[in-house]
Amino acid sequence: MAGTAKTIQVEVVTPERSAFSGPATYVIARGTEGELGVLPEHAPLITALRESVLMVRRPDGQEIRMGVTGGFLEVTPTRVTVLADGVNLPGEEDPRHPLSSPS
Repeated sequence: MAGTAKTIQVEVVTPERSAFSGPATYVIARGTEGELGVLPEHAPLITALRESVLMVRRPDGQEIRMGVTGGFLEVTPTRVTVLADGVNLPGEEDPRHPLSSPS
């Protein structure tokens, strides 16, 4: 019998806005010590983020990639909170961020 995938609540905020809020099956981020993956029930941690692409996989399989221009990532077993200096979502124009350049 197939079970429902476990999820973790993800919040991505900047000083100006809430950029993303919703459940995810996993999150991939680049901290100051390297890339890390976060699954539901992950051990608590806090790390500074490098300017990079943050990837959130939704329960429906959709992957959302957003550029973050530094900040912090906090993980608890049920939640990932990203306090970003800035966030660039797909389709947004921002010449300072790598996701804005044409693919």
